[in-house]
Amino acid sequence: MARGLRVGYVKHAHTGFEIDHPGKDSYLVRRTGVLQTIVAGGGQVAVIDDGEPDASLESVIRRYVRDDLDLLVVEGWKREALPKIEVARAALAREYVCGEDPLLLAVVSDFDAPRGVPRFDPDDAAGVAELIAQRAG
Repeated sequence: MARGLRVGYVKHAHTGFEIDHPGKDSYLVRRTGVLQTIVAGGGQVAVIDDGEPDASLESVIRRYVRDDLDLLVVEGWKREALPKIEVARAALAREYVCGEDPLLLAVVSDFDAPRGVPRFDPDDAAGVAELIAQRAG
């Protein structure tokens, strides 16, 4: 990140996901019943834990998040007691999921924000980054 922060990102995929690809050795090995697959190379490491029930945010952070991060961006887990920035588009909904949450810091949207909550236009990445940097600093 341009501000010198070491940033991590964790996303909750409530419908599941697949990052491995059919035909790859790691994909085939995972189908044999191994519980964990680690793929490393090119300066990256991916860890796939299979057979684990839907993990809580706390357990994911404890197990996987690096200690040297300055900031962790969390997508999903909207019921967690965390500061929030909600992203919404009028084409999809005209109400905010976290509109009543006292931890809602701001919204990024193309329609009015809840009373007292700052609103950023969807193309104002610099404004959102400034808000986050102020909060993280």
